[in-house]
Parts: sequence; structure tokens; C-alpha cells
Amino acid sequence: MSGSTIRYNFGSLDALASDLKTQFGRLEELSGQLKRQVHALAANWESGGAASYQQAQVEWDRLFGDARLRLDGLGTGVSKASARMLETDQRVGRSFTT
Repeated sequence: MSGSTIRYNFGSLDALASDLKTQFGRLEELSGQLKRQVHALAANWESGGAASYQQAQVEWDRLFGDARLRLDGLGTGVSKASARMLETDQRVGRSFTT
């Protein structure tokens, strides 16, 4: 690897994994607020718009669940990769002192 440098910012990788969880949690919170507001209106909303909303909500819930699984996997992957590289870096460093 002539002229190449390997650098890992472990703090940034950990922050990325944490931020993914935090931001998706916020999105879940907003989705829940919307559902509660629509539920409060449901008794007075019997038009075609209500049925269309319910269909859209089912699709949103499906997509949201899929995105949740993918982002959880991404966050876990980032955390594991960071931990593995830190361990590898430390092991390489120790190999020069023994």
C-alpha cells in the first residue's frame, strides 16, 4: 500500500451507531404522535379519505418496520466493525512490543 494510510476514528464510528438509533427513535416518536392524532379523529372521520389513510398507514408501518430492521443491522454492524478494528489495532500494536 504505497502512500496509503489506514485511519479509524473509533469515537466517530461509535457516535454513528448511536446516532442511527437516536434518530430512528425520534422518527418512531413522530410516527406515534401522528397515529395518536389520527386515532383521536377516527370517530369523526368516516370518508374515503379515512380508508385511504388507513391503507397508507399499513404500507408505512410495513416500510417502517423494514427500515428499522435494516438500520438496526447497520448500527450493529458499525459497532462490531469498530470494536473488531480497535481490537486488531491493539493486537498489532502489542506484537511490536513482545
